Amino acid sequence: MVLLVLVPVLSIAQSYQVGNLKLVVEGDDNNFARQVKVSSGETGLHEMEITLQGSQTAVPKPIFIKFKQASLDIQSYLSPYGATATSEPTSLYNFPISRMIPVSFASKPMFTSAMMDQPCFTLVNNNSTNRLTLAASELVYPVTFSIGENEGDGVGFDVKIGLFEYPAKAMAAYKIKIRFDARDINYNEAQQDLLQWWKTENHLTFAYVPKKAHLPFYCTWYALKADGVNAFNVEQQALLAKKLGCETIIVDDGWQKAQDAKAGYCLYNGDWEVDTLRFRDFKGHVKKVHDMGMDYMLWVGPSMVGEQSKIYEKLKDKMLYNAGWAKAWVVDPRFPEVRKYLSERLITLMRETGIDGFKIDFMDLFNSRFAGKKLATGNGRDYESVEEATVKLLADIYAGCKALNPNVLIEFRQFYTNPVLQQYANMFRAIDCPNDIMENRTRTLDARNLNNQVIHADPLAWNATEKPEAAALQLLHTMLSVPQISTDLANTNPSQQKMLKFLLQQWREFNGVLTRGKAFNYGPDSHYSWSEVSLDDKTVVVAYQPTILNPQTLNKNSLIINGTHQNRLVFDLDKDFGTRNIAIYSCSGDLIRKSKISFKGLVKISLPMSGIIRVF
Repeated sequence: MVLLVLVPVLSIAQSYQVGNLKLVVEGDDNNFARQVKVSSGETGLHEMEITLQGSQTAVPKPIFIKFKQASLDIQSYLSPYGATATSEPTSLYNFPISRMIPVSFASKPMFTSAMMDQPCFTLVNNNSTNRLTLAASELVYPVTFSIGENEGDGVGFDVKIGLFEYPAKAMAAYKIKIRFDARDINYNEAQQDLLQWWKTENHLTFAYVPKKAHLPFYCTWYALKADGVNAFNVEQQALLAKKLGCETIIVDDGWQKAQDAKAGYCLYNGDWEVDTLRFRDFKGHVKKVHDMGMDYMLWVGPSMVGEQSKIYEKLKDKMLYNAGWAKAWVVDPRFPEVRKYLSERLITLMRETGIDGFKIDFMDLFNSRFAGKKLATGNGRDYESVEEATVKLLADIYAGCKALNPNVLIEFRQFYTNPVLQQYANMFRAIDCPNDIMENRTRTLDARNLNNQVIHADPLAWNATEKPEAAALQLLHTMLSVPQISTDLANTNPSQQKMLKFLLQQWREFNGVLTRGKAFNYGPDSHYSWSEVSLDDKTVVVAYQPTILNPQTLNKNSLIINGTHQNRLVFDLDKDFGTRNIAIYSCSGDLIRKSKISFKGLVKISLPMSGIIRVF
């Protein structure tokens, strides 16, 4: 069924019925006629298409789509990470994990754009069932969402979507679709379907994901920080990491010339020259690491140029805004000279050193939310939109690096995880959350459904005196993502190394299903209680919190993980998986027992904290 309505140019608001929802579209604009089309697919799936046709080229004025969602069996929601127009210009913090729905008067619009999350949210019940997954097809220009519990009339939730609240560009025509998925299905399926919808609507071709992107990494950040990065330490950690099962090392901040974190975190950013005191022969150093069988990546933060860098004088009149917290400026990517310098500098660095890719940081600083609502245009800029120019910059970097190495490794992190950016990176990492298993687990699982590429955990580090079964929880709780180890392996005690080697062996054996299998993550309202993921003849079940497990699949070769402090796992199985052979191990690989067990009905299996069960 399709309903088509043409709205006069001066009309301020019109109402539309979309399934059980009554929507109001608001906004007047003398320069555009607005056409609205509502269509329905299978039961519970609807789309609203808004088309603007201009009488002349102009920047569209704000449009708002508003409706009330009945509060029927909705207990929580998953949303963009709370980026609002009032947040400070930092890409790391003030963006909490959204689970609790605020009251309407306290609700703040959540900002999304090419550089900030994805334009969607999902309402769920506490049985992980979808109640409404709402999304916009627009992946580049800013879109805002707000939702709040209406305490006045008891109807439910007030929902608002905002378009063109922030600078976009002058245009003659525009089209956007709003997707409403109210199907009574597991929310994981609703979000996975949404990703495919985005891909189709925007004609996306996701970046190639090489084999090394799926295998364990070592990152120097928490282990060495900036001050400890030098050729000896990097080679030492790389060799130890390789023995434990890692395949790539990321050398984080500290490798570049004139690095001085105490003077200002990014005070010298922009030149991206190797510090020859720390690395006398960097190309030879990279070859040594390659000869160990390890790929090599470097950290860079291309968005920020420090006032002490050599390039600053050349670019100082081409800045977007000041990032005072980092003692640096965010450059304006709308200048072709800026994009050319940044892309060519990274491509040249890769070609001259022989590295395999980049960990690209701080790209979410490129957005019109931080820069203000009245951005200067022209005067040498070839783009009006900050987001559009940044997408072009990242496309140039990826294309140039891939031309040098078809298996190039490019890592982005939250919050620049938007599907349009999945065309230019093959790995997406959880935001910085050191030694926080709940946050690392939640952020990696939140990202997985809406990302075609490989999800990486934030690097894992723990206290040098930590018990191995407690340290193991960091890896076990991020099992459905690629591990990045970042503890100082030269000073890790033997019991921790034994644990790490055994668990990485298990992870490598199941890495295909863990990174590419179809996942069902249960209990998003409580930051996830357990997960199951299957592919081909393998299944992995991970218990994060004490709960009753009811996997829908238990394939021939299965791995069951006790990520809790309890000494048992309890199953209440709807399906009869038959009598199976099992082997129970401690997190360090010590065999506890072998037996046969019937996986039918109510089953309790004793095993230690952080222990695993192999099912054959």
